[in-house]
Amino acid sequence: MDLQARFNAIVARHHWWDDGERIVIAVSTGVDSMVLLHLVEHLTRKRPEIIVAYVDHQLREQSRQESRYIRAYCRDHQLQLQETAWPIEQHPKSGVEAAARAFRYDWFNQLLRKYQANVLLTAHHGDDLAETVLMKWVRGGQLNALSGIQESRQFRGATMVRPLLSFSKQELYDFAVAADIRWFEDQTNQELQVERNRIRHQVVPVLKQENPHMLDHVLEYSIQIQETLNVVRELTAPIVDQAVTVTDFSQPTIDLNVLSRYSQSVVRVVLQSILEDRLHFKDVSQKQLDMLYRLATNPARPQGQLYLEGGWRVVRSYQQLTIVQEDKIFAEKSKIKPDFMVILDRWYSIDETLKIGVFRDDQPFLTDRVYHFDLADSDFPLRVRPANANDQIALTNGGHQRVNRVLINAKIPSIKRNQTSVLVTASGTVLSVLGVKATFYRSVAETTHTYFLVERHVDQ
Repeated sequence: MDLQARFNAIVARHHWWDDGERIVIAVSTGVDSMVLLHLVEHLTRKRPEIIVAYVDHQLREQSRQESRYIRAYCRDHQLQLQETAWPIEQHPKSGVEAAARAFRYDWFNQLLRKYQANVLLTAHHGDDLAETVLMKWVRGGQLNALSGIQESRQFRGATMVRPLLSFSKQELYDFAVAADIRWFEDQTNQELQVERNRIRHQVVPVLKQENPHMLDHVLEYSIQIQETLNVVRELTAPIVDQAVTVTDFSQPTIDLNVLSRYSQSVVRVVLQSILEDRLHFKDVSQKQLDMLYRLATNPARPQGQLYLEGGWRVVRSYQQLTIVQEDKIFAEKSKIKPDFMVILDRWYSIDETLKIGVFRDDQPFLTDRVYHFDLADSDFPLRVRPANANDQIALTNGGHQRVNRVLINAKIPSIKRNQTSVLVTASGTVLSVLGVKATFYRSVAETTHTYFLVERHVDQ
């Protein structure tokens, strides 16, 4: 079966797009993308409407000639061309390859939205897959890195498809020559100071000599790893859903009581899934995962923290892990806290989960937490305000305890303690650490009346 027929069969088998559907094809004028464009143009079935996306990165003099060529090609083949240039002033002094890729894919995303297309095609092939797997293997990391390049994956609400992964680079060269397809060579692909180029020119050829079917085997392993990881994610997803809640600041909180029911292997997979699938961490290292596992499971250290990439921090407070970003920590600390005079017989929202009210009558608050105080007129007005470091609450034995110690004993996460509010009398006596603890208070005045503090949790 020739290459075009094999390509036709792959497209027919996967149903990536429908006949006449608009798709975007990333074209660089290299042999890979020019062959891909030719193959799509010559499909016998499932022929789409093609949008050619070309980026001039302005990194080589040859790019001007390439730009002229792709314009002429699209004109002659009656294809719609969308092109852009990466402004020279945006070129960084280092990390050019990564920056160019980011610019390129951001622009592809813009085209997908502009043309309401759901599929982006790129010309990654079998040699690209083998190079990527070898690079990941040498660098180290997690098993999912060894899956390399996926044949199709989600891309910003669309689907990115690499239909050439089962073809070698040499097959593409041979087909281009036979079909009289013109292409341009990027001479920077020969520079051995680049890691991928060293793998391409010095390692892959040796492996192909050992086994001419090496690329096929890499693809098979890649598919097996992807399928295995998909099964693992599917089986552990209910555990993740049960263990993880998200705060109003989009901070995942992990219930360690849930994780304690499972083996070390399951817990590690769940933690990795949270980092990669929920927080979109890339290349989580084994060292990071080991440190996170120890933080989550060490019974001798119920509180602690771990710093991760991108300004993320994992905070353990007893049986909770909270994953936060520094800017979100600042926002949470800067959040306006309740500070107001309490009017009797009405409800107040303290935060997203707690409402309180002080009432004259003992109403049938069946699902609420109710405390009562004997207050004199001199105790009014009552006030809700943020707790401070000097606040103390009276104990039933006649002693007093600092509010901060009350919070620690109640195992309130440290990141939440700064959000605590207290109910105080006119003289500043703390009646309640709201949502945590209240005192039994009786005024020394001769005339008092009983009032009821009612706490209602929103989820009740």
